[in-house]
Amino acid sequence: MDINSKEHQQLIVRSILKISIKTMTLGLVIGLILMAPSFVRENAFSQGLFWVGFSVLVVSIVYALGVAFKKYRMVRSSFNNI
Repeated sequence: MDINSKEHQQLIVRSILKISIKTMTLGLVIGLILMAPSFVRENAFSQGLFWVGFSVLVVSIVYALGVAFKKYRMVRSSFNNI
């Protein structure tokens, strides 16, 4: 496989997508674990954990999408310069 071939570019893009999906999944799992007590019992502490879990979920999704987009742009510009 050549460095600048279509197959190489597809593998790099696929690996970027895998990493971003893993990051989103990790944030989803941690967020849902933190949100779980509010589904069982309603009190101030569980409500606080719910909002922390929701924040973790949103931040992880935004972070994963931001990093994936930045890496994708970097990879595309480096392949266009070759």
